[in-house]
Amino acid sequence: MKEQCKSAVAAALGKTSLNAQESQLIEQRIRDAMRNLARKDINTWRSLSETQKLTEAAKQVAADIKGQLERKKQILAQDILSQNKNIAALDHPTLSAMDVVDRMIAPYGDMSGIQSLDSKSRGIASIYRGELTNLWTNIKGAMSVFTDKDLVERIVRERFGQDTGDALAKQISDNMGNVFETMRERFNRSGGDIGKLDDWGLPQTHNLEKIAKAGKETWVNQSLNLIDRNKYVKEDGTLYSDQEIKDLLNYAYDTIASDGANKTEIGRQATGGGTSKVTNRHSESRVLHFKDADAWLNYQAEFGGMPFIDLIEAHVNGLSKDIAMVENLGSNPKNAMRILMDAAEKKDWEKGIDHNSIQKTRNRAQVMFDEFSGGNAPQSQVLANLGLAYRSMNVAAMLGGTTISSIADQATVAKTAWVHGMAYRQVFGELIHQLNPASKADREQARSLGLATEEMLGSIARWSDDGLTSVQGKSEVLARVSSNIANQVMRISGLNALTAASKTAFTKMLMDKYGRLTRDKAWADLDEVDRDLLKGTGLSERAWEVMRLADPIEDTKGNQLMSSRSIYQIPDEKLKSFGDPKKVRDEVATQLQAHLLDEQGMAVIEAGLRERTWASAGQKKGTPMGEIVKGILQFKSFPTAYLMRHGSRAMAQPTLRGKVVYSVSLAAMMTLLGGLVVQLKEIANGNNPQPMWDSEDPNVAMKFLSASAVAGGGLSVLGDVVKAGVDPTGRGISDFMVGPLGSDVKAVAGVTVGNAMQWYDGKDTNASNEAYKALKNKIPAQNLWYTKLVTNRLLFDNFQDVIAPGYREKVLRKAEREQHRTRWWGDDLDVQSPDFSGVVQ
Repeated sequence: MKEQCKSAVAAALGKTSLNAQESQLIEQRIRDAMRNLARKDINTWRSLSETQKLTEAAKQVAADIKGQLERKKQILAQDILSQNKNIAALDHPTLSAMDVVDRMIAPYGDMSGIQSLDSKSRGIASIYRGELTNLWTNIKGAMSVFTDKDLVERIVRERFGQDTGDALAKQISDNMGNVFETMRERFNRSGGDIGKLDDWGLPQTHNLEKIAKAGKETWVNQSLNLIDRNKYVKEDGTLYSDQEIKDLLNYAYDTIASDGANKTEIGRQATGGGTSKVTNRHSESRVLHFKDADAWLNYQAEFGGMPFIDLIEAHVNGLSKDIAMVENLGSNPKNAMRILMDAAEKKDWEKGIDHNSIQKTRNRAQVMFDEFSGGNAPQSQVLANLGLAYRSMNVAAMLGGTTISSIADQATVAKTAWVHGMAYRQVFGELIHQLNPASKADREQARSLGLATEEMLGSIARWSDDGLTSVQGKSEVLARVSSNIANQVMRISGLNALTAASKTAFTKMLMDKYGRLTRDKAWADLDEVDRDLLKGTGLSERAWEVMRLADPIEDTKGNQLMSSRSIYQIPDEKLKSFGDPKKVRDEVATQLQAHLLDEQGMAVIEAGLRERTWASAGQKKGTPMGEIVKGILQFKSFPTAYLMRHGSRAMAQPTLRGKVVYSVSLAAMMTLLGGLVVQLKEIANGNNPQPMWDSEDPNVAMKFLSASAVAGGGLSVLGDVVKAGVDPTGRGISDFMVGPLGSDVKAVAGVTVGNAMQWYDGKDTNASNEAYKALKNKIPAQNLWYTKLVTNRLLFDNFQDVIAPGYREKVLRKAEREQHRTRWWGDDLDVQSPDFSGVVQ
């Protein structure tokens, strides 16, 4: 660095001189500043003398350094405040310190008053996802199955400033720009450092396999034709030469292909992604400045890692998690969590809590935190893809009838409504309204408020062991196609629509309660029950008083909905007494949204972070054992979620009587609806309803009661296999215990080794029939509740009779003899009306 440059920077910083290290670091910053200033106005820059260029760059660097120093002080202060707040929260009236940490990561049903990182992240994502409703609802083309590629292209062109003349594409593009910028600003308010780029249109991803397969030379040459050469400016204002740009792209290739390994310095601690500070994430300078929309589209087609929809969802989801971590834990979440766990362990040890118990809870919390923060990446992407494809096909083939099973959801909906003092009849009325085709406006309004956005995206997380749609963009063709098939089966089965309606109905009625209650009552005027309930589910007096300043949003039925949007619309002057208005809005809107989603998750059960990590049994993704465990435990995360959430809420009741009343009343409702599920499945399978009561045989009632409890008690998949509405194919409890993977291994072994051994022993084999059943059970949508009976009678039954004459009839006679199961639809077109006379005898 020239002396005049050193002097200019030192003077701008208010110092007399710079030391050697400062000079070396600032020299690079001077060059960067000169390039940035030249890029902004290249003609003006070229007209300046060298001294003027150095002076302007020095001023810019000095201003940047001062800003960074202030930012570092701000981040340090925020980190201290966050850590002190979290450590103070460890002193909980009923929970151990490590249990508090556990609930800080993932939601629990025990009304501890702690809102988790996972809940906050999902709340943030749903808020911003709701702002993109017009994207999600218009992007699907024919029959909502295929993406409208023409609309995608027009949206991308609008994002890059090209006027397509399409008003919808322009509106969607503007919404996306607003959401991305709002999220960037919120991240930066908590200490993040995402710079604003005037030419930034869309996030981009790179498929490492595609890039590696193309090779460095091909990638560099193709990228060279796609970038905006005017963005690559040297300090003196001249443009980079071809060779200089190639050198830059060569380095970029090494960085992308090695996932940053080429930047690792020997002897320096690895931090995962280049930095352990989340505030520095997303701030890396991008080498690829695409010259236009065509260039971005071409690169994504050739080297991109995700389809367009998945790319946007991944950006919103990823940034939502980072915002949640920064706001709750500070700029270095991993280190903050370690310190928090150490503090909790010390507190619990001092209280005399058993060390093994402390360590067990800590290990469980660490697994959840690693999963949440992205520390559980697949060790083998190929194995992860194959496992995902297999589980997706199980969903497509096995869950076409779960729409009937989901009727039992209304028990948990009614119970959670009762907890919040709401009338279930109002929730049910809203559910019917949501299912009405004429209620499109209300459904769109609900989605825009962040309600049932997972179903809007086609999520099947309720019945899967991991959120298949949330990772499908990272998978290769097989996994993506399998996931799409599973999503479509869930959609055409009606399960997504019914789930979305149940979620929306419950949540809207809860929002209406708050919308009306905040008009009339301050915190101190609330009933003690309501106040305790709000505190137990994560809403404080401060949040309530802010909500009282918001105007509820009214739907077409006159419901007064207190929403995150209501809070964001509060004027600054009304919030100044609470602090920085922007931060107050972010804080309270997210608290409310997280609370709504947590209670929605109690009403309509679906597996979350806690249940997904439980289902992994501590195994890593993309490992042989990890994928085997996932295959065995598939479909068990849903009943686990039911037992965990409502079991913990029952145990959280203050008295023994309260615990018993909560548990028994919920079990009774679930069993009652389970009985309805049993009978509906029997009818859907072509069987007459099961006997429920026989005055001469008390075992009939007990048998039906047990079947109803299984079908309605959060174990509906077990009910499918063991009792409720199962085809008489010989499946039993062992099939449930070993899961889909174990059952498939058993079937394959039976068809191959089993039949070979029978043949060797001179026994009759049944290989063709067993192979047929195994293949038939893997056909997507073959057991849709409203088509299964027709396809079985007119198609599959005939196939089986051809393959194994007499076998099906033998099984049916056995079922009639041992289970008293008779049919209202016999073979082919032998159709009668269901016979209800045997229900009560």
